[in-house]
Amino acid sequence: MGKSRIAKQIVAETENKVGMLADVTDAVAGSGANIQTICAYAMGDKAVFYLITDNNQKALSGLKSKGYGVKEEDVVVVDLVNEVGSASSLAKKLKDAGIDLSYIYGSAGEAKESLIVFKSDNNAKAVTVIG
Repeated sequence: MGKSRIAKQIVAETENKVGMLADVTDAVAGSGANIQTICAYAMGDKAVFYLITDNNQKALSGLKSKGYGVKEEDVVVVDLVNEVGSASSLAKKLKDAGIDLSYIYGSAGEAKESLIVFKSDNNAKAVTVIG
């Protein structure tokens, strides 16, 4: 499978308008933090950004200085082998353990490992199940 761990993710809420991705990523870069994962979506007049950085405290400071609503939450991060069936195997383990997911995102590109991030109803159990 792959290694899993609990990590802290930043959740930033902003207004939904053109250029918010640039503004949010600029605030993080200006803080000196590097973005490791990002997921964003819009709902009506609000935009939500999920970020894991190499220094969440710096990133939080940069985002707060722009007036964005921010918080941290626990998520599970999985380093998953990038091959056919890996995501299916992960999903089956979570299903068999009765773990309910709130959301999941990730990417692989050309890398040998995929990076998967999710929040569940029991993150600690998920890490134990995945290994």
